[in-house]
Amino acid sequence: MTIRPLTSSDAPAYQHIRQCALKDVPQFVGPSAEWEALCDLAELQSRMDRYESEGTYLFGCFLDDVCAGVAAMSRKLNPKYSHKVFFWGFYILPAYRGRSLGRHLMEARIEFARSLPGVRFATLQVTTTNEPARILHQRFGFVSCGIEPQALHLDGKFYDFELMQLDLNRAV
Repeated sequence: MTIRPLTSSDAPAYQHIRQCALKDVPQFVGPSAEWEALCDLAELQSRMDRYESEGTYLFGCFLDDVCAGVAAMSRKLNPKYSHKVFFWGFYILPAYRGRSLGRHLMEARIEFARSLPGVRFATLQVTTTNEPARILHQRFGFVSCGIEPQALHLDGKFYDFELMQLDLNRAV
């Protein structure tokens, strides 16, 4: 298993995973990941080339040269908000679940966040009905900061978001 940052040359595999997530669990896919799933591949590659300069980082988990899972994080460049990163876009292909890929991907993302100068917190939002994701984040020390009711509306149904935060200076 290899976990590494994704580059624009990984765009086809990355977009495939985004498309699988959108088909599998659309209620858990945020707007950035949805855009990545639906846009033109060349446009995605161009955007991926700019991501790091915009404060966005993508990670892939590879098994035998197959990208089996992805995760992303963004950091606002405004100094008022640069002390925190936002985790998003976490998805493991169904055929690769149950192999601890999610745990390893989360560990790598947290380690990277801790390496960024001045970053103190990691934040995220998780759909409250996504119990496996909520449990995974809690295992890593994320704590609930509140519930945003009816944060997402899809196919006539509302979904609540749980807002969570991890103090990166605290040992887990």
